[in-house]
Amino acid sequence: MKFLIIFISILLFCILWKKYIEYENYKNEPYITVIARGGLNNKLQVLLSYLYKANKENKKLKIMWHIYSECPERFDKLFQPIDNVEIIYVKNDIKSIENDYNVYNEENKIYIKKNYYSLLKPLPEIQNDINNVKEKLGNNYIACHIRRTDALTHHTYKKYTKQDDEYIDFINQYPNEYNIYIATDCRDTQQKFIDLYGDRLIYKKIENNTNLRQTSLQDAVVDMYVCAGATYFMRSHSTFSNTIEYLRDLKN
Repeated sequence: MKFLIIFISILLFCILWKKYIEYENYKNEPYITVIARGGLNNKLQVLLSYLYKANKENKKLKIMWHIYSECPERFDKLFQPIDNVEIIYVKNDIKSIENDYNVYNEENKIYIKKNYYSLLKPLPEIQNDINNVKEKLGNNYIACHIRRTDALTHHTYKKYTKQDDEYIDFINQYPNEYNIYIATDCRDTQQKFIDLYGDRLIYKKIENNTNLRQTSLQDAVVDMYVCAGATYFMRSHSTFSNTIEYLRDLKN
């Protein structure tokens, strides 16, 4: 019995020592590797939350940016580079990629929202589009993010989807001299608000197409920053609207 206790103690010591050595080796690695999947704003959440962690641990962040239907565009086609971030673009199956993390980092979310979203800088040509739209809208304007297309069939978002009348009521409570911006990826939704508000609506017309998402991700970044600059904003249930609100908090 005494021999068994000694044997188990030695075994436990070896297991714990092995884990300690692995942890020490991990701590000394020069970077952490994270898989960013999902839509654009899910990816941005992952990138910025783990950049905070990498900076805190004096490491470099390596992001495996998954390019597929939910987000078919590269980060560097939308935003300027961010210090301490290396992005590797992956189009094939990501299950076999070695990584340290692959979900959003929940650590210190409030600090990240207040300090890290300012690191997102649209490319100059996209920023020019943002500035041009905001100039047409004027100093005070109303903006709405109306998620349609995938939200109408998505099992999670469908029950949270606001009806058009809710957005119309929101807009109508403010002065008629305020121009309006509708951020949507659905042509039918855009046309409905064009018919309702005419010249008050500042927009880039969505052309007919058969894609589920009917606008580009460059257009989405314009939407994001124009909505962030609005005097009044009504959101949808989405990480896209979350990002807009984080950017609005920075502005305020």
